[in-house]
Amino acid sequence: MQNEKSLRWAINLAALIVLMDLSVVNIALPEMRIHFNSTVSAISLVLMVSMLSASSSALIMGKMSQLFSPKKMLIFGFVLFGITSFLSGLVRDFNTLLALRFIQGFAEAILYVIGPAIIKRHIEPEKQAQAYGQWMMSTGIGISIGPLIGGYLVGLFSWPAVFFINIPFILLGLFFSLRLKFRMPIVEKERFDFLGALWSFVFLASLIAALNLARGHISFYWTVVLLFISLLAFIFFLRREKKYSHPILQLSVFKVRNFRLASLGFFFFFTINVGSRFLRPFFFEEARGFSSELSGLLMVVAPLVMVLLSPLTGYFQKLWGTKRVVILGNIFLLLSMLMFSFWNQNSSLSFLIFSMFVLGLGMGFYYPAATTIGMLALPNTNYGMGSAAISTSKSLGKLFGVLVFAFLFNAFLQQINPNDIALLTQERAEAIQDVFRLASGLAFVALVFSFFFKIERKKE
Repeated sequence: MQNEKSLRWAINLAALIVLMDLSVVNIALPEMRIHFNSTVSAISLVLMVSMLSASSSALIMGKMSQLFSPKKMLIFGFVLFGITSFLSGLVRDFNTLLALRFIQGFAEAILYVIGPAIIKRHIEPEKQAQAYGQWMMSTGIGISIGPLIGGYLVGLFSWPAVFFINIPFILLGLFFSLRLKFRMPIVEKERFDFLGALWSFVFLASLIAALNLARGHISFYWTVVLLFISLLAFIFFLRREKKYSHPILQLSVFKVRNFRLASLGFFFFFTINVGSRFLRPFFFEEARGFSSELSGLLMVVAPLVMVLLSPLTGYFQKLWGTKRVVILGNIFLLLSMLMFSFWNQNSSLSFLIFSMFVLGLGMGFYYPAATTIGMLALPNTNYGMGSAAISTSKSLGKLFGVLVFAFLFNAFLQQINPNDIALLTQERAEAIQDVFRLASGLAFVALVFSFFFKIERKKE
């Protein structure tokens, strides 16, 4: 692979842009709600529609990354993301903004899925662990700087600025992408499975939409209808993939133990981590009475630790072995949930910070190592599908995490139902403790699964 430095810069910038966009737009939603005279649930669609199209098209983009030159895919992803970002900052019609954000989600899928796929296919095996660590560090930087940049831009200018800020990063990503030179192997040309792509999109889009409706308690009827459509599309998708010679998703990849466990592990980890991330601000601001600024600073601790640790994970994998690093990541996840379960109104600020630090260690160890052990288990012919399948596991884990943790919190709170309104703050803290105790149990299950990874490395 020529221009390896340009390659790493391109895929790391792609990951940073996608994660930064999600967090920076989230900060601008209150001002956007005022501008469009909208409700909270309606304005949240600005964030959700891009997540919907990105998550639903991940498998499709993974397949396309195998059929087309990574250079062309990166350029197309950056250009599409740039155009939709620029236009999103210009439009003043709410429906047009939603349409642009929906289209932008496809660009997000390209830029996010292609990183691990390129590392697997075009970087030497002995350098891949380090490359996965750097890529994960970029996602952490995006998550960390997004709220800070968003708050500054909205305060100094207005909400359109959160879309325009993407442009310099996109131009830089294009600069490095245009410098790439790939020596693509001669392979048999495949016909793209349009019907399989359609069924996969309908299956995931319906499932994600149903989970979001269930979370918002908008309509039980529509939730059931969408779940039925998702199940039906999933059946048709499986039948299509088994029969078609060049499917969107090669189902045999899940017969590979390490890849299957990595996909399952990411689902568990994201369910636990994102679910707890949903609850933490409620504890900080409602149970402890912290300001939103202090709550935001506490929330940055874990991703910041991940950013600092992720590039070093490759060294620890060489020292201890990738399986042990994955197990270590799950141990820190379990410890953090146990520590969260002891949070109360008397917990010191140092204990809260240390708990978040432990979670950051879990993220920093687990994310790069689990990606490495899962992707290395696959042959080079399935690198795009593998990256897309892991990305889909993460997306579903995020949605399940918020849905399950919110449901459990409300359930525990209703069971307590204090008569004295003065005790409500204390009861909220206790309800959150109960949820984190269950999260500890789920983290223990994830830890047990991580012991079943194979130690031996698959030879290419």
